Amino acid sequence: MKGIITTLFTITLMSANVEAAKIIFTSNAPELYPDENGYSLAKISNYVKRMKQGDEPVLFIHGGDSLYPNPLSVYDKGAHMISIMNSMSVDALGVNRREFNDGFDQISLLSTQALFPMVLSNLLDRRTLSHVEGVRPYALLPLGDMTLAVLMTVSSEVNTTFLFNQAIVDETSEQLLRWAEQARQQGADKVLLITENSYLKSVPLSRLQSLDIIMVTQDGADKVHSERPLVMFSGGVDDELAVIDIQPNGMTGHIVHVANEPPDDQLQAVIKRYTSQLDVVLNQELVTLAAPMDSHRNILRSEESRWGNIVLDAIRHYTRADFAATVGGGIRGYRDYEAGYVLTRRDVQRELPFGGNVYVVEVNADKIKQLLEHSVSRVEDLDGRFLQVSGLHYEYDGSKPVGQRIMSIKNAQGQPLEKGRYTLAISDYMLEGGDGYNFSDVTVISDNLSSQRLVWNIVSDYLEQFDTISPAIEGRIINRTPSSDIGR
Repeated sequence: MKGIITTLFTITLMSANVEAAKIIFTSNAPELYPDENGYSLAKISNYVKRMKQGDEPVLFIHGGDSLYPNPLSVYDKGAHMISIMNSMSVDALGVNRREFNDGFDQISLLSTQALFPMVLSNLLDRRTLSHVEGVRPYALLPLGDMTLAVLMTVSSEVNTTFLFNQAIVDETSEQLLRWAEQARQQGADKVLLITENSYLKSVPLSRLQSLDIIMVTQDGADKVHSERPLVMFSGGVDDELAVIDIQPNGMTGHIVHVANEPPDDQLQAVIKRYTSQLDVVLNQELVTLAAPMDSHRNILRSEESRWGNIVLDAIRHYTRADFAATVGGGIRGYRDYEAGYVLTRRDVQRELPFGGNVYVVEVNADKIKQLLEHSVSRVEDLDGRFLQVSGLHYEYDGSKPVGQRIMSIKNAQGQPLEKGRYTLAISDYMLEGGDGYNFSDVTVISDNLSSQRLVWNIVSDYLEQFDTISPAIEGRIINRTPSSDIGR
């Protein structure tokens, strides 16, 4: 085991009676299969269990964004991940955005299967004006002689990404701090908040100084950010875990790596039960790449992508629509492929983990422009709403005001769009209002497609008809932003 990289901050505690204890934290870890970078749920589980067998009391807090997406979650709606978390000895789960992939009621159902509390402090179900059934605003957990309160907040973006305005989200600090104070009155010695970066844009850290620990979920490198309160960023499909050591004279936050940790045999057996039937399908070879390609996040959210072109061509081929468009944020492989690489169904499902269905809608040129303007409205933030396309070519200037960034739109033959109606293939996510897209003014002309093939099956079937395929940049999306750093 690589062990602890570094100790960054120490915080003096008020009580001299606090005994030594540990808190282990991760988030954004939905992947069932181990990764070559050292990621492995079984290795994480072994580390947690090994720490819990030591002399110090230990809590394993999970920041969520992990019930989805993976090849099984599309079918069992996250139930297998609850079973896995039970086996990993998770002590509390923060209900994050992706947990709401199938709405409120599925969360309530999963909460009955969890052996740990599920926590979300600042979101109400608009139907009942109360917290999601089965989810607590905070949880009190014993940690040796101490009691730890765990709270969780999400940003209002959950309404545009998963809940489509079905939730009431409080993006202030007042009620959160009232929950924290109530927890202290009930015996909490320390208060830990799980949150996301988007929430901290509305509620800066300066308003949260009364909290002891803030864990920010992210899909990226773990790090310690500040000391008062102790703020750490942690999560992602990697071998990193955030660890907080509590001592009588202070707290230290550091990062550990588990790449060299032996896997937990018990959890491996649990995961194997889920993956054994999938492997027969996922290992099926599809096509050989005649040229290299990548699925990098920054490219998918700011410019034309070779892999994005293949995905959208497959969707347009399947639907026979004039055009196809889907959000770059739905493609999540984030990897490089060399020429000669043989793509498998596993690769396709890793790249398109949400599955999803396809619809065809009828639009005119004005509607297409409106959609593309929305696509680039937050391109400087590498927002997931950015559209990859097929059958369309467009240019944009990210330095222009929002709503005025699209410079030209043409069809695949390089001709401007004419008046009249076009067919556009989109994902069910976009049709339902995901990432703020609005299709309330269009006609859906292919409801039957929504009950048929998932997107990853559409793409796999498309690739299977070729022996080789040459991913290419074709000028579909051109960034005209002057001296643009977007996507670089």
